[in-house]
Amino acid sequence: MKLSAAFVADRLQRIFNIEKLEGFCGDLLTDRPAICTKETVFEEGRIYVADSAVLGDPFTKLPDHAFFLICQNGTASFHGNGCLISKEVPMIDVFSKVQELFWIFDEWHANLLQARLDGRSIQSLLDLSLPVLGQPLMVVGMDFTIISSASNDPDFFHETVFGSSEDTHESVIALRNSELYHQVRELDGAFYFPSDVTGVASLCVNIKRHGQTSYRLLMLETGQKIDTTEGFLLEFLADMIKHAFTHNVVQKSSPAQSLHTVLLRTLDDRTADYVAISQKLDALGWYSRHEYCCFFLQLSDLDQKNLTSNSICAYLENILPGCSAFSHNGNIVVFVNLTLAEFTLETLMERIVHFVEESSLNAGFSRSMSGHMNLRRQYIQAKIALQMGTRKYPDKRMHPFNDISFDYILEQATKRLPGYMISHESLLRLKEHDASTGSEYIPTLRRYLDNHCNVVQTARDLFIHRSTLLYRLEKIRELLHSDLSDPDEILYLMLSFRFIDMEEAKHLPGQSILQP
Repeated sequence: MKLSAAFVADRLQRIFNIEKLEGFCGDLLTDRPAICTKETVFEEGRIYVADSAVLGDPFTKLPDHAFFLICQNGTASFHGNGCLISKEVPMIDVFSKVQELFWIFDEWHANLLQARLDGRSIQSLLDLSLPVLGQPLMVVGMDFTIISSASNDPDFFHETVFGSSEDTHESVIALRNSELYHQVRELDGAFYFPSDVTGVASLCVNIKRHGQTSYRLLMLETGQKIDTTEGFLLEFLADMIKHAFTHNVVQKSSPAQSLHTVLLRTLDDRTADYVAISQKLDALGWYSRHEYCCFFLQLSDLDQKNLTSNSICAYLENILPGCSAFSHNGNIVVFVNLTLAEFTLETLMERIVHFVEESSLNAGFSRSMSGHMNLRRQYIQAKIALQMGTRKYPDKRMHPFNDISFDYILEQATKRLPGYMISHESLLRLKEHDASTGSEYIPTLRRYLDNHCNVVQTARDLFIHRSTLLYRLEKIRELLHSDLSDPDEILYLMLSFRFIDMEEAKHLPGQSILQP
């Protein structure tokens, strides 16, 4: 395994008295060390342990493509990528320490690769890394749930940030509100996150899936300050963890298939843990901050169109980015991530209207909503929109929930009691008064309420004089025992008119709605 020049210099500085040369470049990745002689041809990316006398004249310019550890023997000055080591340190000791570093990290590198070949877990990768890196490690989802962790202190993670417990709630809220946290959310490579927000500093690497951060690997700062030169080691470990997420047996299905599985469970398992479902959707790139909608397709006459449910699902996923379409109880359910698709609900409907109509399908659409907790409710909304929409608008094939939402409220209100039993009682008596006396109080009151209690407009609509309308309104108030000023009563009266309409539609002409 190659080690960075900065990392080697930092580790040696813990043991020896060293001074970085002018021209030091820590980004260079280096191979195992070699002893420098006068005949040495410098290879690119190798570490050379040298006696200053061997390197020659004062103010020597060293090649930039190699890394030099120079044991001082005299007063020569050097410029290049390397370090000067105190003259009291034998060259063989420096060489041995560098060799030891490579042995440790070569073994770690080999162990991690073998662990992945064996299909071992993410937890195993952290356990193998803990003795080498020496600081607590953890992998977290972007909802702050700990996926795996490793620490020499078994209680460490129960007392620090992250996780989904009450103890960590304040830290999680602080992170969500941190501008710095949002700045590093999609950052590539290792980065240092200070302790200001969480109380614990960390060296981090974002682990991305489908181009967006799904997990984060953290090395937490405990008793010993974090060495940021270890970032390249953490990046390698993050690559192994990403490989585990992608290639473990439980992850072998395609992202689309995994998405279908999670969404199907959302619909079918009433006891499902919605926090766990949310975590899985986050891992698949469908984040809780995204906006979603659902539409429900009722299949009919497919044989005549040479269509199958599978072909329909494949077609929809092809034309709609951020779409997951699957068969469910003989019909098709489609969830669309509007954020990923960069659609509005109206754009979505425009995108598929011709396909729905030409395929003789009927579709119900939920409202668009953000978050994961309403996905099942959006599915129910889409089904209701389809069921009620096809009854109310039989000539249409596309039925958004908003088109039938008020009718749904009325239908739900009259499920257990008929409309005449929940209507405003005095309004029913006013209707009976019209029937027995020939008065026109019901149409007058209805037009008055429809016009937001505007006398002038109501008189104009009814083609009557203003004084005639005022007289009728006074009689209506007497019969209703109301001054028609209470907003709640006005709402109740307007709903009651709709209930009366529903009841009259069920009865023969001339039959009283009070008759069962």
